[in-house]
Amino acid sequence: MNRKVVICASAKFYNEAQEWKKNLGEQGFDVIRTIQSIDENSISQYETTHREHYSKMSECDAVFVLNLKKNGIEGYIGASVFAEIAFAIGLNLVLNRSIQIWLLNPLPKESPYLDELTKWEKLGWIKQYVPVLQQVIS
Repeated sequence: MNRKVVICASAKFYNEAQEWKKNLGEQGFDVIRTIQSIDENSISQYETTHREHYSKMSECDAVFVLNLKKNGIEGYIGASVFAEIAFAIGLNLVLNRSIQIWLLNPLPKESPYLDELTKWEKLGWIKQYVPVLQQVIS
């Protein structure tokens, strides 16, 4: 059975997330959820979308963090994605899940969450993404 993956990213990266959904699918992953294009002004749509996203995260084997350059910051991780990473870590710690959390790019050099993200990386709770082909060769 293919590993189930949820893609987490800033809503700005909707198109890139669709490309990564295809890319990960070609690598044998089953992407069960990616970021959605929503009307940020619709609070009910916002709530429904987030409820569905977190529900899928509770079912997944891996979270793929699409941390691209945004606002001049390489490897950007905003508040929502930070919360999603923390949620996956919480599931692992409290419910003994083994959700892998992969970052596409290295941690941002500037972020209000950098201290926490760095600790999580040192603990092995979040890791740099390595393509399947590269994993096989290594």
